[in-house]
Amino acid sequence: MRDFLLNESLRRLATEAATRFNAMVAEGEQIPFDVATDTAEESPFYSYVPQTGRYVAERVGELRALPSWNAAREAVVEAGVASTYLEGRGEIVPPEPGARAERMLEVFFVEMWEGSSGFALDRDKLELQVATLDAEARSADDADLLVVPIVGLRMSMNRLHLPNGVRIVRADSIAAPVEAMRSEGMGRAAWEPQFLAVAEQGHDGAEAALHQLRELISVMRMFKVGGIGLGPFAFAPTGDDTWRRITTGAPQARPGGYRLFEEEGAELAQFAAQLEQRPDPDSALTWAVGRFEMGCERESAMEGLSDHLLALRAVLEGHGPVGASLPLRASALIADESLDRIEARERCEEVLELERALMNGRTLDRAIELATWIEDGVRRLLRQAALGELGSDLSATADETLIATGLEAGDAEITVFAVEDEEEVEADFEPIEEPSAEEFKVQQLPIAEVRDEEPDYGPAADIREAESYLDEEEEEGMDTRIMEPIPAPGEIKVTAAHWLDEVSEERPGDSLEWPAAEERDLQHRERIDTPRVRHLFPVPDSDWEISSLEFDYSRR
Repeated sequence: MRDFLLNESLRRLATEAATRFNAMVAEGEQIPFDVATDTAEESPFYSYVPQTGRYVAERVGELRALPSWNAAREAVVEAGVASTYLEGRGEIVPPEPGARAERMLEVFFVEMWEGSSGFALDRDKLELQVATLDAEARSADDADLLVVPIVGLRMSMNRLHLPNGVRIVRADSIAAPVEAMRSEGMGRAAWEPQFLAVAEQGHDGAEAALHQLRELISVMRMFKVGGIGLGPFAFAPTGDDTWRRITTGAPQARPGGYRLFEEEGAELAQFAAQLEQRPDPDSALTWAVGRFEMGCERESAMEGLSDHLLALRAVLEGHGPVGASLPLRASALIADESLDRIEARERCEEVLELERALMNGRTLDRAIELATWIEDGVRRLLRQAALGELGSDLSATADETLIATGLEAGDAEITVFAVEDEEEVEADFEPIEEPSAEEFKVQQLPIAEVRDEEPDYGPAADIREAESYLDEEEEEGMDTRIMEPIPAPGEIKVTAAHWLDEVSEERPGDSLEWPAAEERDLQHRERIDTPRVRHLFPVPDSDWEISSLEFDYSRR
């Protein structure tokens, strides 16, 4: 909106200045001139160019003596347009508001009469000058759009529409400032098209529109790998061919570029729409996404390795049903068709070893491959979490995935925490009632062959008595593993069997829903955190030091 008081003050001052300068020329003062350097070749005479602007600049004292000078000066101070006007023309901006206003009026009238042969008041040129001042003085918040060049983007479409009025367009398809069309620093060749991100501004102004464009880059980084970012400046149209420039504060994008094909463009728009419908994520996921973006802004995936691991730790470390390590939890959620969970866990461990090596100034074989793989894995994990596909607690989701799939061969032992009420946790640990041997598989302890005649007492007798709990037919095909040390109260070291092993060929009534429906007793079903073998190995009450485990079955 134009400032009526400022515009009227400038028109009145221009009328008085034209009258005064015309009178001075009529009294005999000469307007200086110069010889034009671009004289036409067919003309044998020199071309003289009047220096009317120079004449006005040398007589600013006459301007300040005019009656309407003080009114125009105060109007400029109130409008606050002097700084922008002077800065846009490369002029030195005085620190005092009154001095800035006076300098702006001087430059304004020098430009208005520059190149004129006299001081006749050209109303059209005056209105153009006033309109230009009004456009340059407008704030970026008053504009309808905000335009930002996108660094590194190459796509086959001319435009792509996204939620909230955000769209990506080719720079040559809309009216855009020349600065936004330059290829320098944009990660493209001069003959390749430049793409612009355009956001519609609402009542919240330019800062809200710029925030939407930053979120667009975040969504594109979570969608696929590539070097992409915002340009250093955003542009807001304030008039005809007039743009207000503001800084974006965006860091330099990663080299390599970001290529988006037509089918991927539709998927990106759908992904952005799904994220828009989701509520804002919690603090842990928000922090993890921010840290992941920092890694994507690094020079390479190797440079961003620690950032990506920090993002992984933020959402996966912590307590849960299973006290699993970070590689084990990450493998449960990152594994896919090309890499099973055991291989994914081993690769996660290699990535952690690579980070430690980089801290010590060393590197490992396949370092780039590992850094690229973990970046892509974290990207898929955060994308699923942002869409709500993994629940609100990713640590618990990873633990539940481990429990549901079973601990496969090669998995390290994990700690299962029995979650009880606060009063029960504080109470002393008591042995759990002995379950039947048919209900669970018990891992057999390796028993050395005893060649000599064994006594009926001592550790060997206790071990034989423990063997009596095992069914003879199950005993032959059972995997043997020593489970030590004996866990403390409240936690149990277990290695779960694969879920298909729960189906027994000897019992036709069993199925994948073992035990059979007719044998279920929902009121007495064992909890998942119930210790399976602790009743076989109670902790001795004495402090005896023995070479093997002793078991007291007097409490049976």
